[in-house]
Amino acid sequence: MLPKAALVRATELPSPAGSRNPRRGCKLFVVTAHSPRLLGGTDAAARVADERDRLAVKKLRRFFNSWSGRWKTPTGEAWQPALAIEAMVNTYDRTRDVKYLSVVERSFARYRGRRSHFFDDDGWYLNAWLRAYDVTGDPKYLDEAEALFAGMTEAWDDMCGGGLWWNKDRGYKNAITNELFLLAAARLHRRVRTPTGEGGYHDWALRTWNWFDASGMINASHQVNDGLDGSCANNGGVTWTYNQGVILGGLVELWRITRDDTYLVRARQIADAAIDTLVDAESILTEPGEPETCSGDALIFKGIFVQGITRLYLADPENRPDYWTFLTANADSVWNASRGRCNGIGSAWAGPSGKPNAATQASACLLLGGIALLYAGGETEPAGN
Repeated sequence: MLPKAALVRATELPSPAGSRNPRRGCKLFVVTAHSPRLLGGTDAAARVADERDRLAVKKLRRFFNSWSGRWKTPTGEAWQPALAIEAMVNTYDRTRDVKYLSVVERSFARYRGRRSHFFDDDGWYLNAWLRAYDVTGDPKYLDEAEALFAGMTEAWDDMCGGGLWWNKDRGYKNAITNELFLLAAARLHRRVRTPTGEGGYHDWALRTWNWFDASGMINASHQVNDGLDGSCANNGGVTWTYNQGVILGGLVELWRITRDDTYLVRARQIADAAIDTLVDAESILTEPGEPETCSGDALIFKGIFVQGITRLYLADPENRPDYWTFLTANADSVWNASRGRCNGIGSAWAGPSGKPNAATQASACLLLGGIALLYAGGETEPAGN
């Protein structure tokens, strides 16, 4: 199914004014949106989405060492490489171009068997390998995902009524670790089909959501705060965009394994709250406190949020076309306001372009690649689902 998107027209232009020594072959485009009712069809928009993603991913690959398989990200190799890998998987999913698969394979050779002091770090790689499994069918990715999941279960205990600890020090239970665990559990159930009884992936998915929903981390405004305080209450922490995004994917997966529409209702509440508040006056996604807070880990957060919105939109595209409007408006802003020389994209999606790095580029690629993938029918689903 093709989204009801605005058509776009792309025009090649010189490098931005004031740029020094532009590299030969760098292409920049100015994009104008048009109503599909006026121009008809969606092929032109799909072609532009494809070209944007290819150019952005080409830049992202510059932060990857093909010999060692190492990604050079602002936080080292802790967790951000997993999102760069997901961006590559998205482009390979759509194009089947082996140069993208090669990046995924080399990345897996480096990061396979990697385990962190922080359980959320493992959760990012776990979910990246599940996407690689879906797209390639290679069981090595599923085996590694299951091994990572088994390790994460060790972080669960009865403190605060349940939930996973953030790290092995067991001093903090936070949102993102449990969101990633929920997403992984529901996805693994659809790929492995363990029994639905206690200890199976289905059980872990439902148990994690029921605990998360009752924990108070989703506040009265339907926004997800960062975690729990020492008394097991919502700590009122920053409502980072990525905490609003991963839970959307988890709720969509719960809907897929149960067909209970209440999960989509909850997802829409969280998505709507984020779109209403975590944006600028032009409805462009903005991290809380940006630009001062947008460094290190946070440089990639916005891409994680739009990944969740994309998955929610695909689950029920006819019901919420405003999500498509939000996605395309942000993509246009990223491309026309935040992109600099040689298609490097900075952290501020409303502009200016700023200095790109692997995290800011991967963040934008999750948006641009997600839209291009929607035109191609969405993420590849596990066989038999």
